[in-house]
This record gives sequence, structure tokens and C-alpha cells, in this order.
Amino acid sequence: MSHSHGNLYPYHPHQPIFENVLDTYKQYRTDNSPLFHGGLIFYGFYMNDLNMDRIFVVPDGCLHLVICCHKEHPSGNICGSIFKGREGVFVRSNCEYFVICFMPGYAEFFFKYPIGEFSEQEIPVQDIFPHAEELLEKMAEQTSFIERIRAFEKFYLKYFNNVIEIPLLVKYVTEKIIVNRGTLDVKGLSLDTGYSSRYMLKKFEKYVGLPPKLFSRIVRFQNVIHSLEYQHYDKTMDRISELGYFDQNHFIKEFKEFSFTTPKKYLQHIHVPADVHDISDSDI
Repeated sequence: MSHSHGNLYPYHPHQPIFENVLDTYKQYRTDNSPLFHGGLIFYGFYMNDLNMDRIFVVPDGCLHLVICCHKEHPSGNICGSIFKGREGVFVRSNCEYFVICFMPGYAEFFFKYPIGEFSEQEIPVQDIFPHAEELLEKMAEQTSFIERIRAFEKFYLKYFNNVIEIPLLVKYVTEKIIVNRGTLDVKGLSLDTGYSSRYMLKKFEKYVGLPPKLFSRIVRFQNVIHSLEYQHYDKTMDRISELGYFDQNHFIKEFKEFSFTTPKKYLQHIHVPADVHDISDSDI
């Protein structure tokens, strides 16, 4: 299959603890961007001492570049896909952070390494990314979230300035998994595409960073946390089978693996959803 670009799929990776705990949290999706075609999401927030101990991340199937925009000592880590929930690792508190989330399939274009090599790893961006020092410096110079987005766009045009491309097979399989909310099995995907499970695994680990089966479970989990927040616990429990779980025990076991906690305790932890400050295209 040849390569393709463009907005891939209606996937909205969710980090609910950030969104609900940090009142400084902002995000900008690039669905309408002529540069990124929905392949990136930008996040911004301020991290203080209190929130350093409250924040944990959950699997979302994406690779993230996490930049601490300290004026004198900016730093950044490439954070690969995680397979279980974990406490967020931040180099310092009392710092503004700018995070670039690379949607499934897009990171390989930027980093030129098999993305599976980053999974479960946090690697200083200077070890991997050309011109990383310049990028960190530019992020630290800016004083607002919108300015950092614009600075990254200029950096992209300077050093990339070509169309983002990903293999059609990766695009197709990822889209199928997302549209079906993680309920398809690998055997069915193999029959659908005509490629062996082994070949799909190899391609997926290179471009997405994890096996299709695990990515499916993560997509399913992401749909669950969305359901818990917007349909609440009882309605979500009534939809266990529809969401792709065999029974309540299966549901709770997998939820705890990805989030450290049970669904009920999770809802207590995030309390009332905060208003996420989405930046629109007119703001950029």
C-alpha cells in the first residue's frame, strides 16, 4: 500500500486527570490545520508542587513530546506509548509545560525511528530529535500557549516543510479499530486486509508503537472513560457488553490496569469535570 495523509479518524485521546485537575489546562486539535491534518494535538498547562503528586497518565495509544518551558533551563522528553497507567514524570514543578501529542501513526514521520522503540520509555529529546535545542529554546521564549503553537509551526516549516505521510495499511487498520471502539479482533483485521497478523504487528509497532491487540484495548478503555464522564457509572455498567467486555469482572480488571483504580474511585478522583479550554482555529 502507498502512503496517505489527511485527517485520519475521529479519535479523541483523553487524559482526564489533566483536564479535570489542572485549571490551567488548554488544548488545541489540528483537525483543520493545513500543516498537520489532525495528526497532532497541542496541550499546555502549569504544573505546581501540589499537582505533581496528584497527576497520573493513562494509556491513549499516542506518543508525546513533553516540554518544560523553563526560561533558563528548558528540557523535553519523548514519552512513548504506555501500556498501563503511571504517575506523570515531570522534570520540575512550578513550570509551564507544552505537550505535543502525536496521533497514532504520525510520530515516525517526525522522529525517523520505529516508534515501538520508544514505548514505555522517556527519552531526552536531544538524544533523538534533530535541532532539539533550538526547539526547546523557542518554546521557552514564548509567553503563551498560542505563541508556542505558532513557534512549533514555524519550526516545522523550517525543518520539515513536506506532507505528513503514513502507510495506508496503518491508516486503515487504525481507523477500523477506532471506528469499532476497540472491539475488533486481530484475526478479523487480518482477514479484512489480506495481510498476516505478523505483518500487521510489525507495521503497527513501527508506526504506532504497540501491537494492534493492545491498541484495541486502549481504544476501548478510552471509550469507557468518556462514557463514565458523560453517561456516568450506572449507564456505563449497563453498556459493558456493548463496550466490548465479557462481564463486570473483565471490565473492572482492565480498567484498574489502565488507571490504577476502580471506575467508582476514578469518578471520585476526577470529581466534577472542569471546562477544558479548547483553543479554536480563530485563536491561532
